[in-house]
Amino acid sequence: MSSIDLSTMSELTTRQAATLLNVSVRTVQLWVESGALQAWKTAGGHRRISVRSIQQLLDEKEEKQTPIRRSSAKGYTTVLIVDDDKDILLLYKMLINNWFPSLQVETAKNGIDALVKIGEFRPTVLITDLQMPELDGFAIIERLHNDEQYKHLTPIVVTGMGEAEIQASNLPSNVPVLHKPIPVDELKELVLQAVKD
Repeated sequence: MSSIDLSTMSELTTRQAATLLNVSVRTVQLWVESGALQAWKTAGGHRRISVRSIQQLLDEKEEKQTPIRRSSAKGYTTVLIVDDDKDILLLYKMLINNWFPSLQVETAKNGIDALVKIGEFRPTVLITDLQMPELDGFAIIERLHNDEQYKHLTPIVVTGMGEAEIQASNLPSNVPVLHKPIPVDELKELVLQAVKD
């Protein structure tokens, strides 16, 4: 479906919403789970997305495109998100752009990419997964924790790992750890505290 006339509809399937928003079906599902899109299930168990919430999301994206592009210049407060799942990265980016439109959001798909971007953008906040290929979240945080020049950076972990595995690791005790699925209210509060300090 290349075009959808929203004026004649009150609900869309997950696939229609994905087509309209130019994202994957999984991304739409993540947005529904996070509360970014309103949805319900039919008696047959199929998800239906509210057209009103999709329109609102489209309007917000349009409004925020210009400021976000402008914010890519150095000197803006930057949030770096590191995860090897591109749908999760999209979800984080959308959430943070909605919460804090003035922040610059950068993404990295693994630890090596993250370290390059940390050097380039000097982010204030690092949101990272722990289990990733090439260089994991533990290694990123360990490198930053032992380097004075990154004392300004606040790391936040969001992971699917169990508590026992994390406690058995060398993760510094002062690093906040949130568990997937992403607890959006807690994450928003942690980012807010980090950028206010």
